[in-house]
Amino acid sequence: MSRVRAVLRTGAFVGLSAVTLTAYETQRALSSTNAQPDLLARYRDRFTNTVLRLFGTEVSVRGEAQLDGGALVVANHQSALDIGVMLSVFRGVLVSRHDVAEWPLLGRLAKHGDTIFVDREDRRSGVAALREIRRRVKEQRVVVAFPEGGTFPGDSVHEFHPGTFAAVGSLAAPIIPVGLAYSPAVPYNKESFSQHMSKVASRPATRIAVNVGEPIPSRLDPRSAAEAARTEVESLVLQARAVLNAREP
Repeated sequence: MSRVRAVLRTGAFVGLSAVTLTAYETQRALSSTNAQPDLLARYRDRFTNTVLRLFGTEVSVRGEAQLDGGALVVANHQSALDIGVMLSVFRGVLVSRHDVAEWPLLGRLAKHGDTIFVDREDRRSGVAALREIRRRVKEQRVVVAFPEGGTFPGDSVHEFHPGTFAAVGSLAAPIIPVGLAYSPAVPYNKESFSQHMSKVASRPATRIAVNVGEPIPSRLDPRSAAEAARTEVESLVLQARAVLNAREP
């Protein structure tokens, strides 16, 4: 049954991606420049929420960020589902690894979503990404990043790279820490994206707790901000895990 479920959900995901991309590009071509941001927001919300339902996720959110302007939202990174969850809760612009831009369907969707792509092994790419993060926040937009620089199993939060925080260091913009916990766990480690999503698709449901913390001052130097955010995110993850454990049957 789990294999059939995985095949059906994966096929539906591919179909949804193709239909969404075609419909969005068609309507975008017919829309004025001023109307395109609202069009993108509608399609983004519809797509991310449908994907989360399709894969049987049950998302609960604790806490609320007061996002009245530009902000940097940082979270731990365990699964490809993190992307849909964070965009569903915070919307905004995502920071993603550079190779995603070349993926079929999803790469084009990510580009339309104004995603900031970064190759962490390339210094010039990193510098360009930091400039883009700063520009978007100055434009009063929300940027969502995973400063661990990769996905890691378990609830331990690995070191946060300070570069992301350097991008907003001199701006009066909040840094919002977020902790994510999954039940059952969905580690995304040494496997391809398709293998990971097939594994997630095979399970009946995945419960996700999103724990939003209090803002961290952006006036801290990048290393101090990175460590303060990592410490807070790890605490938020443990609290999110406690919430999931309390709801276990």
